[in-house]
Amino acid sequence: MSNQIVIAGPSSQGLAVNLANYLDVQVYATENKVFPDGECYLRIDIENDTVLEDADVLIVQTTGANAAGDQNQRIMELIMMISAAKRAKASKIRVINPYFAYSRQDKAFRPGECLFATEVLKWIERAGATEFYTIDIHAETIFDAVDIPTFNLDPMEILAQIVKDRNVINPIVICPDKGAYERSRAFARYLGEDIPVVQFNKTRDVKTGEITMEGDIDVNGREVIIADDIIATGGTMARALGIAKKAGAKSIYAVGTHPLLIKNATYKLLKAGTTEIIGSDTIDSIAMQASMAEVIGKAIKKN
Repeated sequence: MSNQIVIAGPSSQGLAVNLANYLDVQVYATENKVFPDGECYLRIDIENDTVLEDADVLIVQTTGANAAGDQNQRIMELIMMISAAKRAKASKIRVINPYFAYSRQDKAFRPGECLFATEVLKWIERAGATEFYTIDIHAETIFDAVDIPTFNLDPMEILAQIVKDRNVINPIVICPDKGAYERSRAFARYLGEDIPVVQFNKTRDVKTGEITMEGDIDVNGREVIIADDIIATGGTMARALGIAKKAGAKSIYAVGTHPLLIKNATYKLLKAGTTEIIGSDTIDSIAMQASMAEVIGKAIKKN
């Protein structure tokens, strides 16, 4: 009998259940709330601590923002789950953090900034995590900050299959900036042989965050796919979409592993001319069409 147990964090309940079904193991929910003074409370919904003792515990919790726009609460909940499993003497504590909050704060661009992505990862290790899994992290370099095994899982094959199911003809993949090129290249390979990848030139003002983008492409009558890791406010994606639309694209698919879709991002993308927004269940959103349960499950079985 397997001693693996899946814990469904407050922000990843569907993905956790799907993962438990894939692995054919027991899954437990969590109870959480916020006290009047703002402190978080969380407990794993078990009868007694012996359920976790000597178990291989898989904690599934994305750290995208909650309904109140607070990803910090999600991080606190994750630390609490790790701490509870450690106190109950779990033999392994494998953290599955599908979307890693603060991942884009991996570099210091201005004096006085911190590398907060590495600090969050250190918290997770110090709380008691023995392994760390995430999906399509913004920069793998932050893994160097910890000693536990870390795994960055590739979602592109499953996302590409969603697009293939749309029966796209003569597609072309657009890379919105230099940093996304390898991701776009991987997506194109999964989409089919000899699918071209075109890279746009993007610059961002480090003080204002203002984006400028340039691209010269011939996509007249072609189906365009723009693949990126995170769709947050939709600014980068919308600009790339606008260039492709103006160049005569027949249809345009906005593909993002983590469809945060903050504020009016969905409006921006649709207004810019996207045919469809496609994302995964690393984030609960209207765009989640691809489940990462199998990708995670395979990695867990391998390790």
